[in-house]
Amino acid sequence: MKRIGVLILLGAFLVGLGATAYGLSLCDYRSPVTALTDAGLSFTYRYYNDAATPTVEINSGRVGVVYDQLYDSPNYGFTLAGSAEVALDQFVPTGWLGQGAATFRYYPVEDGIFFAFGGLQESMATDQPQPGVDVSVGGGVGRFTDVTPLSKAFLIEDELLSIEAIDQGLSDEVLLGIASVIGRAAEYDTVKEMVADIEAPIEAAAGVTLDARAILSIEEIVLQTGNERKCGWALQAGIGYELIDPYGGAQNFVVTGSADAALASSPSDQLLFHAGFSGPFDIASENTLTANLSYEYLLSETSTLTAAYSLQRVKPAGLPANVSQAASLALGFDVGGADVVLRVSLTRDPGDPGFSIDVSISAAMDLL
Repeated sequence: MKRIGVLILLGAFLVGLGATAYGLSLCDYRSPVTALTDAGLSFTYRYYNDAATPTVEINSGRVGVVYDQLYDSPNYGFTLAGSAEVALDQFVPTGWLGQGAATFRYYPVEDGIFFAFGGLQESMATDQPQPGVDVSVGGGVGRFTDVTPLSKAFLIEDELLSIEAIDQGLSDEVLLGIASVIGRAAEYDTVKEMVADIEAPIEAAAGVTLDARAILSIEEIVLQTGNERKCGWALQAGIGYELIDPYGGAQNFVVTGSADAALASSPSDQLLFHAGFSGPFDIASENTLTANLSYEYLLSETSTLTAAYSLQRVKPAGLPANVSQAASLALGFDVGGADVVLRVSLTRDPGDPGFSIDVSISAAMDLL
């Protein structure tokens, strides 16, 4: 599973490099201020009781939660992120894997990439008597930015080409200009004023006059929500203190390090990655490694593919390392008016001989 996660990350990274090499990339855009929040919840449960047997055959399910918040401005920013996967048996939690992190970053040079930070990390797993919690301070390099305005500019270009409102694609300069207008949406009193500032450079570049249908399409894309995209990366390292040892051991000063990345190679996809490592100064004998990888791809207006992977490795002092893993794949699509969802979940707790597999398929449709 760890190899799969690395391959997914590498593949998406190469796609992003390809997009940059052959044209304007979403990650070429820089938003003055970024404020993005995303949250998700998944729930599956099955109950089956055969009257011919004395016990309930199936009474189990799974709950998944993910939260991600990002703010970035010229001088400071912060991130809040967390995920949890809980297995249920008779509606009672029997297994879980969760991670969370909060980081505040201060950039001494406006719009610079070097920062000082303060943060908190938390982890929990089935075999841990209690959550592990660390606080830390240190320094790092990197930034994140909201690239949704450029994503919408690409969507506007694609829509105008599809309805034959323009004959050829727009130049990079025009696309970046459209993104700049969308990024300053708060400065406009009305949406029509903003659309007018988008319409003018398109007409000048394409040598056409956009009709009402084209203008309405632009307005609909500008007002779309729910498919925000971001790009960026950050590396940080520091020193901290272990507030809670997951196995009840002595609290220690710790060294910490983490890496974060966000990549959107097109308006249709988003890759997020986080990895953290911490331990006392004798880090070889006691340490904690956490990693999260998630990917979303919009196959069409009615179809979405999402994948996620979580890893947690805790090495207590004098004991072998305990490794917990969780992965999920969900595909939602419309087939002849029916909403179909296929979900596959895999979990492996410390000591398990292999992965537990949970597969579910659901469909719903209106007949009349």
